[in-house]
Amino acid sequence: MDKKQEEDALHNNFRTLVQAVIKAGMNGTPMHERILELGPTPQLLIDHGFPALPLIIKAKTIDKICFDHGIATTVIERMPKLIATPTHIFRSGSPTAIDGSVIVVTIEMKSAAPIIIAVQKNKRTGRREVNEIASMYAKEGPNPIKKWSEEGLLLWDSTKN
Repeated sequence: MDKKQEEDALHNNFRTLVQAVIKAGMNGTPMHERILELGPTPQLLIDHGFPALPLIIKAKTIDKICFDHGIATTVIERMPKLIATPTHIFRSGSPTAIDGSVIVVTIEMKSAAPIIIAVQKNKRTGRREVNEIASMYAKEGPNPIKKWSEEGLLLWDSTKN
């Protein structure tokens, strides 16, 4: 199996697991203890200080993204590709963020607001070190790309690279 086939198989597996997690949540039997692996951390994040660890998301986080933030299942299913092909990457400016956390801005929109993905590095899950998706939501309000750029948080811009 070549690298592309391996990546496609991982993404298909992730898609199937996302569907199962959301269906269980809709049926009132959430699978919050599950951990879903998206595959290896994308090179673009590694280039910006992330270790080459598996990239994961907790099923509980998927439930929150779907049911609380209203992100469509089809968008959640494409999370591995969205993270690997962002429009921008910003350092997190949140005072509660884990050191080295980043905000990945995706090409996807919800109600004219960009969908962002918060990623934390070097998290311990059980006995493993991983990079973890902490959240995914539509960033509403004034243009966050402009605001975060002016605050000096910009790490990478697809229009300039």
